[in-house]
Amino acid sequence: MKDCERCKVQKSSGKYTRQLVLLIVSSSVIFISLLTKIFELALIAYALSGFEVLKKTFKNFAKLRFFNEYSLMSIATVGALFLREFPEAAVVMVLYRFGELLERYVVDRSGKEMKKLLFESPRYAWKIEGNELKKVHVNELKVEDVVFVRVGEKVPSDGIVVEGVAEVDLSHLTGESFPKTVTVMDEVYAGSIVINGNVKVRISKSFEESSMARLAQLIENAKARKAKAERFITLFAKYYTPIVVLTAALLLFILPTVFKLSFSASLYRALILLVISCPCALVLSVPLTYVAGLGKASKNGIFVKGAEYLDAVANVKNVVFDKTATLTQPKLELASIEPHNGFSKDEVLFFAAHAGLSSNHPLARTISDSFKTNHTLLREPKEFVGLGVKVFVKDRLVHLGNDRFLHEENIEHPESVCKLDTKAVHVSVDRLYAGTLTFKEKLKDSALETVERLKRAGLKVYIMSGDSKSAVQETSMKLGGVSYFAELKPEDKLTLLEEKILEEGTTMFVGDGVNDTPALSRADVGVAMNSLGNDAALEVADAVVMSGEPAQVWQLISIGRNTRKIVLQNIVLAIGVKVFFIVLAMMGKSTMWQGVFADTGVMVLCALNSFRLFAQGVKFSSSRSRKASANNI
Repeated sequence: MKDCERCKVQKSSGKYTRQLVLLIVSSSVIFISLLTKIFELALIAYALSGFEVLKKTFKNFAKLRFFNEYSLMSIATVGALFLREFPEAAVVMVLYRFGELLERYVVDRSGKEMKKLLFESPRYAWKIEGNELKKVHVNELKVEDVVFVRVGEKVPSDGIVVEGVAEVDLSHLTGESFPKTVTVMDEVYAGSIVINGNVKVRISKSFEESSMARLAQLIENAKARKAKAERFITLFAKYYTPIVVLTAALLLFILPTVFKLSFSASLYRALILLVISCPCALVLSVPLTYVAGLGKASKNGIFVKGAEYLDAVANVKNVVFDKTATLTQPKLELASIEPHNGFSKDEVLFFAAHAGLSSNHPLARTISDSFKTNHTLLREPKEFVGLGVKVFVKDRLVHLGNDRFLHEENIEHPESVCKLDTKAVHVSVDRLYAGTLTFKEKLKDSALETVERLKRAGLKVYIMSGDSKSAVQETSMKLGGVSYFAELKPEDKLTLLEEKILEEGTTMFVGDGVNDTPALSRADVGVAMNSLGNDAALEVADAVVMSGEPAQVWQLISIGRNTRKIVLQNIVLAIGVKVFFIVLAMMGKSTMWQGVFADTGVMVLCALNSFRLFAQGVKFSSSRSRKASANNI
């Protein structure tokens, strides 16, 4: 698929060059004909620039398709030739082809970011077979195969690092410019570029099922989903074009009969009407704007599943965030250590960190990651799911777990620690209570400013979380007192959305986990964050935010609103200018040259207006990000 796309781009580039050279030559011939007043020379320019349009017109006529922009251009310019207005006919065709060329360029430029994943896809991998490396195509890799990835190479498919440490570049997937460090047991994703170090990766998904392949498919499918405005314009053009042709025909007979104009003057006005009324600006600029919007989002690491969802984003009134790993960092921070019974803080951390090596619980892993540990000091580890872990560390029995674990193991501890938040871990050494480690969540860098921008834009912001009320309330206060709902199960989030928030207007739900999929599916716009490797969220969401930063939610809303604004501007501009010049044409106050501006000129202006989407961006101040980070310390 990727090689095919490369061929298409190369052919498209060559076609642009040929058409541009053709238009330059045609323009030069027209200039010479006007300069020498040998107007017949303009016929050469007309033939060079108009051949493709005339060919398409004849093909459409053969299929009984009489009403489209090609037939309007052909009828109008052939009529001008009949009136011996050779330079005007040639200029109309040259400018029309130039506008068409510009439109296609902007479409391709917009789609370039959307297709970037297809070009970034890895092609080959170095598979480890015994003591040898074998070069294989990525499609030949199977789950559990181990591959070697060197500096400058791309990870061939989703997998787990089994050896080595490296920095990987995910900018083309997430929009995040900073590399990510990966080591043993870390997940890596297809297309990640190793920029420092070498790693061995155990493949966990075939390439067809990898995150990159799924995103590439998402992009391909997005093209087929039209927005309401696109569907309206398509339907409008279907009836508009025959009405225009009929009006021009009636004008050709009414003007000589009623107003006593000559046939040639009446024909000239009718031809001008056809040129002016060509629906190119509407038919091309509206879809073009949505393609530009989708391309702009893709460039920022936001993948929207279709133009219809950009429309929905533009109408959003409520934004509902999941809390953990959406507004807050996935990993908790060790906030404090409270030693008891003569133990020091260092001793409590030492025993807790080593005991944590025997557990897969996120809090245990956080403790272990914060301290330099030694696996050889451990003996007889035993984990109790939902409670804690019991293990010998340097031949001393260590219990690490929650309050309930202490009770079940009959370890005496102060009554005050029983009331601590769930983000507290208790340590005992030789069945003597040693101390408590407490953790806190840290807001993501852009969370505070994102919420503030959403509020300033008139949107209502909510937090829904399954976490404890105290933890959710704390996050809410850090974000300026956002409305929140705590201690929710997945079905509770769904019920709240349906019975309370959706009734208040178009609602966007932003979440990251499998437990968020019901709400993501039910919301008017579901936005999945941190979705590399999360197939369930990727499947049901309407948009995917790759970096996991809340800032991209505001960027998505801004892109949706700007896209809709430009669509409306283009519609008003195209219709307004056309109506004005149509009236002038009927009154005999406009020329073929003015008709060219009303058609091709407006088409070019609409294309350039659509292209403005790429110049618009949302920047979050580094000072605000530092302030947000400081508030979390």
